[in-house]
Amino acid sequence: MLVDYTPYILILGGIVSASWLLEKFAGMAPVVGEPASWLVKVVSLFGFFVGVLLLVTAVVVWLVQAWDTGTQYLLIVTGIALFLKPLKDIPWAALVGLVVGGLCAGFVFFLYPLPETVYGISSKWIYVVIFLIPALFVYVIFKFVEDVLRLIGSILAFKPVAIALGLICIAQGILMLLNKSLFTIIFP
Repeated sequence: MLVDYTPYILILGGIVSASWLLEKFAGMAPVVGEPASWLVKVVSLFGFFVGVLLLVTAVVVWLVQAWDTGTQYLLIVTGIALFLKPLKDIPWAALVGLVVGGLCAGFVFFLYPLPETVYGISSKWIYVVIFLIPALFVYVIFKFVEDVLRLIGSILAFKPVAIALGLICIAQGILMLLNKSLFTIIFP
């Protein structure tokens, strides 16, 4: 079961989250600097998938109530940090608005075709309006959500925060393998 592998998943998430620190230290050594830099870039690419794994593990741990609350929150925060890091640069609001507007215009065009003119207005302009109204409405709503997620992603991807999260994940994962918890040690 996924809950049994939580310590290992936390350690993996910690390594990926703190990979910038590894790159910094490896860059100081000229012999291992180049291969380590390449390895860190590969690890960063898998960060998105590790973030998804952390979030799925967090949901399972939350439902089963297998580990302490601190571990659950650590899984969620680190998962969100790794998940949002690559997604914060994609213009989601524009993409979703474009798709919704296109679907609405396509729906009217194929299922309810308009005559050549409606009240003296060319049907092409009506299709443009049918595209623009839902597209702009969805864009405005998603732009707010996108900006909030970008803010959260920027805070969690800030290098000192990411390194701290990574080191806490590694420490918690190791302590969980020893049947202890960092959170019960710090907050008895």
